[in-house]
Amino acid sequence: MLGHVILAELDAEHPVSFSRKIVQRVIRGEWGYQGLLVTDDLTMGAAYNRGLCDATVRALGAGVDLLLIAYDHDKYFDAMHCALQAAQRGAPDLPLPEHGSARRLQSFR
Repeated sequence: MLGHVILAELDAEHPVSFSRKIVQRVIRGEWGYQGLLVTDDLTMGAAYNRGLCDATVRALGAGVDLLLIAYDHDKYFDAMHCALQAAQRGAPDLPLPEHGSARRLQSFR
C-alpha cells in the first residue's frame, strides 16, 4: 500500500501514492517489484485535498494498480468518472488495460 506521504528527496511535488517518479523509477525500477500496488484511501485529506480527479489520474498514470476509496464510498463514482474522462481525452500517462495492472491481477482470479 502506497501512503500519501511526500518523500521530498525523490519527489517534492507528489505523494508516493501518485508519484510516477517513485512508482516507476524506484518501486518498479530499482527495487524490481512487479506485484500489486494500491493507494491508501484517496478520500483522506492528504490526497483528497489535492483534488480527487488529479489524485485518481496521477495514481493510475504512475502505474498504481488499485485505488482505495474506503471512507466515502460514493466518491468511487467521481473517481471513475475522472479516470474515464482522462482516458477519453487520450491522457498519455494512463496505461492500457491489457498491460501491467491486468497482468498482475490475473493471479487473483
